[in-house]
Amino acid sequence: ITLYHNRLEGLDILPNFSVPLNRVSPVWLMNISHMLIEVYLFIHISLMPLFIKNFSLTIFEVSVVVTGPRIFSLITSLVSGTLIDRFGAKPLLIVGMFSQALGGVLVYVSRDVLSLFLGITFINIASPLYHNSGLSTISRFLDGKKLNGMLGVHNALGSLGAATGLFLLPIILTYGDWRLAYLIWIPPILIWALLLIRVKNIDSRIDRQKPDFSINLIFTKNFIKFLLALSLSFAASTTLTTFITSYLVFEKKLSEAISSLIFAVGPILGIFSSIFSGKLSGLFGEKRFLLTIMLLSGLSIVFMPFSSSTIMLAALYVTFSFLNSAIWPPISAMTACLTPASFRGTGYSLTTSVYQLLFAITPPLVAKIIELYSLGIIFPISFILMLA
Repeated sequence: ITLYHNRLEGLDILPNFSVPLNRVSPVWLMNISHMLIEVYLFIHISLMPLFIKNFSLTIFEVSVVVTGPRIFSLITSLVSGTLIDRFGAKPLLIVGMFSQALGGVLVYVSRDVLSLFLGITFINIASPLYHNSGLSTISRFLDGKKLNGMLGVHNALGSLGAATGLFLLPIILTYGDWRLAYLIWIPPILIWALLLIRVKNIDSRIDRQKPDFSINLIFTKNFIKFLLALSLSFAASTTLTTFITSYLVFEKKLSEAISSLIFAVGPILGIFSSIFSGKLSGLFGEKRFLLTIMLLSGLSIVFMPFSSSTIMLAALYVTFSFLNSAIWPPISAMTACLTPASFRGTGYSLTTSVYQLLFAITPPLVAKIIELYSLGIIFPISFILMLA
């Protein structure tokens, strides 16, 4: 990876932009990268009802196509943390951006389930490559309340990217082919990847004299408890976000465009909830704030199946989505607190891996339960997991 990166850096790619970007803080370079890496985040989930119709899939099959690639994300996440600690964040960050663009191309040209699965796989591989690189870089440049505040901004820009991708989706579904939702983001992602090749200050805070790796440095008792607690919360949020658009289309009889629009409101509000979360988690303490957010998320879920109207259901889901976006700044800050700075990439890779694992295995398992009962079963499952 390092050899390939060094060869690219030696090329005269967009030279006029290299000096201005070197003057930009690496923290803000990560924030902008986060926005671009999240543009596809929810699009394929929102398109699940359309995939079921276009590719003649069952609810279980479409859950495997959309969330199964997370297995490859998990493998990438586990490997990338060690590579970041050894070689730096920049090479993995650039590989992630190119993987994102390649995934978009493959989805755009897909005409069968296999090519669709392959495209979503490359998009999912890009996510841990960025997140482990980006979060470890930010945590090396900032600490304390400054870290909490910037993590809120970081997550807000990620939410902006996800919201923009989703907001354009209903317009595209109304006036064109759904594949355009992937095509339009390929040029800006590629341009940004080429610009990052010329930046030289991303890895300036890497500890080159770090101690030898020891499993006891990472897997402390507190960090293990932290990961176990997160696993239940991730399983709950994954269940609800994966199947809510299918529930709106098949149970509430809404169109794919309207269900996508409702789904898009959550990430839009997530922009504000992330900033709010970053400030408050630093003020009241990450652990206390995170537990409060989980409790409120569970309460928003419990009322959803009893909603008297689609508007009320949409309002409750948007509330849940707002709260769900707020969990990431305290999670990122707690990961930084619970892991040594010299192995911050490994620490973030473990946190990301728990998320990737639950995102890969939970939807297919829940899909089997849905086939036995109905889509309405997602609400009690999510509520029990969130408050467990």
